[in-house]
Amino acid sequence: MSEQLSTRKPRLWLRLLFVLLLVAAIVGALGYQKYLQIQQQIAQGSQAPPPISVTVATAEAAQWDRQVAAIGSLVAFQGVDVTTEVSGVITSINFDSGQKIAAKTLLVELDNRTEMANLEAARARLASDTSQYKRLLKLRDQSFVTKNDIDTQAALVDISEAEVRIAQVALAKKRIYAPFSGRLGIRQVDLGEYVAPGDNIVTLLSQERLYLDFTLPEANFNDLVVDQPLVFKVRSYPDQLFKARVEAWNPQLDRSTRNVAIRAVVDNSGNLLAPGMFADISLISYRQVAVLTVPETAIFYNIYGEAAYILEQQPGAEETAQPDYRLAARQVDVLYRQNGVAGIRSGLKAGDLVVTSGQLKLYPSLRVTIVDDVAEYQSPLQ
Repeated sequence: MSEQLSTRKPRLWLRLLFVLLLVAAIVGALGYQKYLQIQQQIAQGSQAPPPISVTVATAEAAQWDRQVAAIGSLVAFQGVDVTTEVSGVITSINFDSGQKIAAKTLLVELDNRTEMANLEAARARLASDTSQYKRLLKLRDQSFVTKNDIDTQAALVDISEAEVRIAQVALAKKRIYAPFSGRLGIRQVDLGEYVAPGDNIVTLLSQERLYLDFTLPEANFNDLVVDQPLVFKVRSYPDQLFKARVEAWNPQLDRSTRNVAIRAVVDNSGNLLAPGMFADISLISYRQVAVLTVPETAIFYNIYGEAAYILEQQPGAEETAQPDYRLAARQVDVLYRQNGVAGIRSGLKAGDLVVTSGQLKLYPSLRVTIVDDVAEYQSPLQ
């Protein structure tokens, strides 16, 4: 019995030793495989990623005719509210609302019977005084009158002539004429109506030419030149550009706003514009500004404002067949955007290669290669 137990013990230890060796072999094999995987991942991570394809354009130097934006209003070249200097009842209206009339056209007549009678009386006094003066001149040769009598009568003649002129002026004020040619507004009076001095009869505007009044800040004062051209738009014709030229400006700036008041002249022979219209103005300055032009698609926004990616070639890469380009972000000052082109005042240099597409997947120091076109970027959320 003891001999059987002694023979079994060595066999149990052998079995346990075999199991332990088997487990160690399996663990070692798994560990070695994991080691190989880790080494492979390290080797893959140490390899540089392939460059990203981008399209580029060259920043080119140019001169920009600086444009100044402003807002203004159209004003009648000549415009008045036709009124009367004297009171009276309207006896005749010789115009229609909206009518185009010439200068010195009779518009309205007031009741003038009193003025006519005063004029006739003044003329009668003048005739009597003149006749008496002539008789005294004839009697002077016979020494029947004194020089003082003749001088007194001559003064009466002058007074009568003045009274005639006063009566003529009073009569003329009963007839109201157009002071200049233009277009009438809506009639404000009716036949037989009593009007007092200053009452509005009708508005008269000259619309062949118009004034365009606007203001500019103090910084733009030296942008002004006589006959300087400008263009503007009005809301009635949003797709049409109108032209004007600067005629004059105030030599003194407004003390409260520090703005200069400017007046331009507009040719309105087509009668498309009207006084009171709001104008969105673009004034072309004669001061040219040096800029760098790039495609507008080269500009993107970051937390600091507007920026552009440029390509920087790494040192020593000039000798290789494929240039080693890396990205660098530059903050830029954009002066204008026009017809797909952006004008840059600062932030770039002439000859810089700027990225024109694919900025959403780019970042500084990224390796890139230049191609003619790149695939459209697709967001991973789509």
